[in-house]
Amino acid sequence: MNYIITYKAKLLLSFILLLGLLCYEINIVTAQAPEIAQKTKASTVLLEMKDARGRSTQGSGFFVGNRLVATNHHVINGAKTGTVKLVVEQRRFEIEGAVAIDKNHDLAIVKVRGLNAPPLPLGNSDTVEEGEIVYAVGNPRGFEGTFSSGEISNIRPQGTSRIKDKVLQFTAPISRGSSGGAMVNRWGEVIGIVSETRDDGQNLNFAIPVNTLKSLLMQVGPVTPFPDDVLSPGMKNQTAYPLILLTMSVSAFLIIWFLPMVEIEQWQIAVGVALGFGAIKTLLTAILRSDSLPVGIKSFLASAPPTDIGHALGCQDCIVGLIFYVIKLPIYLVFIAFLFGITNVAVRKFELNGFFPTFFVALLVVTGEILLRLLLPGV
Repeated sequence: MNYIITYKAKLLLSFILLLGLLCYEINIVTAQAPEIAQKTKASTVLLEMKDARGRSTQGSGFFVGNRLVATNHHVINGAKTGTVKLVVEQRRFEIEGAVAIDKNHDLAIVKVRGLNAPPLPLGNSDTVEEGEIVYAVGNPRGFEGTFSSGEISNIRPQGTSRIKDKVLQFTAPISRGSSGGAMVNRWGEVIGIVSETRDDGQNLNFAIPVNTLKSLLMQVGPVTPFPDDVLSPGMKNQTAYPLILLTMSVSAFLIIWFLPMVEIEQWQIAVGVALGFGAIKTLLTAILRSDSLPVGIKSFLASAPPTDIGHALGCQDCIVGLIFYVIKLPIYLVFIAFLFGITNVAVRKFELNGFFPTFFVALLVVTGEILLRLLLPGV
């Protein structure tokens, strides 16, 4: 009987000790959060990048070495100049250029002139588990030094439509401007670089594993100044407006004047119709390139084909972008056919009768325009 009582007492005591240790661990984590925020902010910077037209964008970054700042590639891409400032200070310092870039994983390391701060400790992203507490530090919407908490909600080995390979999905709130900021664990170690958020959901945020950044740190080389002609990831080079007008007008004129199924009496009418098509195409292109156009529509219309088709076919997020890219040509073809239909009604002495002839002529015009762009230099 005494043995049973002693055994139960020991069992109860063990349970109380275990509960106390758990509470102590929770208190330690909670107590560390303010210290983590203070140390992380001391090494976090706000990047302001300007392109050749003087347009500015902002992002986040953090020190990883002597005057070296890690951030996202899309934060610096397309920039001609850039500055950084510590979120705890006001003075800005010039970015000399990039010393290492990994476009596939949306990472970049830049060198700063005249500014230094303690590098943040880098953890091991291979040991990260779902449910782990994390903190994100950055400058969402320009609110400098924002510190938010959450947890790892998923680990996606196939990446996203923008980022190849593994990404860490987390719930700590972020917004535009947080890109490039550090995601740290409860010990203050960087385990990820904030890179992406989905506007069509709640707390669908993604970070690049820090081990990828470690690999990039091994490739640090001489400073490379920012080029003037680099575009945002996934954006194709923009054709000059005169070339847009020229290629569409020439293609339309050659088809409607020499193709027998288009009945047109005077070459002056053919020239006028062709110039009208070129003007409409140029005007719509200018509208689509406007800064006031939503980013989603602009990236859809100006997106380039995936560089890795195999990855796109095997990635659930990437396949959607691939499908959008493929359907752009049929949509454009329908638009040109629609313009021919309006021309057939509105312009006298211009006849193009029938549904199939209209689409056939539209197909030839679009094909001719594409060929002319391939042949003309500087497109």
